[in-house]
Amino acid sequence: MRLAILVTLAIAFFCSFTNALLIPRQVLTNQEITNLLITNQSVSENPGDIISPPNYDVWYVGQHVNVTFRQEDPSETVSIFFFNQTGTLAGGPLTQSTFEFVVPPEAVSGQNKSSLLLAVRRKNRYLQAVDAVILEVLPAK
Repeated sequence: MRLAILVTLAIAFFCSFTNALLIPRQVLTNQEITNLLITNQSVSENPGDIISPPNYDVWYVGQHVNVTFRQEDPSETVSIFFFNQTGTLAGGPLTQSTFEFVVPPEAVSGQNKSSLLLAVRRKNRYLQAVDAVILEVLPAK
């Protein structure tokens, strides 16, 4: 009886191990992750762990701005960018908690629109969360 159980367990382990090897592994970019999680039609009103700026804040092109996070796991990193508008604007370890950058011209919201500021947080290169803030970005004053 014991031998039958051990053989069954060995076969189950072998099958699960070979299936795990067949699962394709991909490293997704920040943009690919965001496309999977967020659409232009449905955006959460919850900014996640972003303390500042608040939702619906107004920024201007060329303005020096800060994005501030709650204190998090010191091994987490963050990349900050505007959804479908810019590359990475700031980033690094979350122990820094505040990240400064200059608002680029590509981030302008357009007429009667908003811009979605995203922060992709990772731990050991694995996705932890995507935080979002809805902003209005206007041309330089």
